[in-house]
Amino acid sequence: MKLVQFEPLFLRHFRTEEWPFTYHNHNHYELMLISEGGGVHDLNKEESRYSGDTIYFLSPEDSHHFYIEKKTRFKVIKFLPSAVKEGMNISLTDYWDNLLSSLSRRWEGNKNNPIDIELVTNITSIVDLMIIEWEVNDKKVSELHTNLLRSVLLLMDKYSRNTLNPDVYDATKIERIQNYIHLNIHLPEKLSLKVLSPTFGFSESGFRNFFQTQMGMSVSSYINALKIELIKTRIKSSEYSLSAIAIEFGFTDSSHFTKFFKKHTSISPLEFKRGLPPKTDVPQILQNNIVL
Repeated sequence: MKLVQFEPLFLRHFRTEEWPFTYHNHNHYELMLISEGGGVHDLNKEESRYSGDTIYFLSPEDSHHFYIEKKTRFKVIKFLPSAVKEGMNISLTDYWDNLLSSLSRRWEGNKNNPIDIELVTNITSIVDLMIIEWEVNDKKVSELHTNLLRSVLLLMDKYSRNTLNPDVYDATKIERIQNYIHLNIHLPEKLSLKVLSPTFGFSESGFRNFFQTQMGMSVSSYINALKIELIKTRIKSSEYSLSAIAIEFGFTDSSHFTKFFKKHTSISPLEFKRGLPPKTDVPQILQNNIVL
């Protein structure tokens, strides 16, 4: 099972005696802080015990499940690469892609290890601040969240360079495809099958089949759903006009922009800006997130 989200950044925190998800992977990165409990974490079919104050960093292709033995508190930050690259100069985007790759799959820290104590304490403090901001900001992402997330990742990177083997894995092909789509979501000409397929070494039919198999949806559905979520985020910010948003996302005119938005939400961009709820949202198959 793959959990798919299109929000650049999403927070969740809860206590539970039973893990509410089936064995799954994601299309996003996931930073997990665990405290006040214990049990077993199955990560890519390898089991390890946890007992409070533990941090995991999961890549999109990691599959995992928790077998909780003692009621556990989870603090989870789920984010797409675009969350940390927002507003960055294009020259810095490769830096963040490489940093995320270097942290994935191999990273774990806990207070049972003396060399981890200071790092886990610092990261926990930052994430707690992110959660407080999340709650007081009506569960909406602010610029503070983005900057604090970058701080956490830089702390983890500094720690890993000092204490871990430099075992940097190559991003999987589907991860590279997702990163490419997120980076070029504002440039429709770069997201056609004619461009995507040779870029990643496929025929058009081969690319279409690969993406469908890996993601459980067509590439056009993925692109459209991601674009809609980003557009809605822009619209909610009063500093952006609808015409500016249309230009930003590569629409040729306002009519084309309105038609696209209405097709996927059943209301116009102006109606959405005025606070009307969409009659239809991202297809349910794309919204496998359980909020506790």
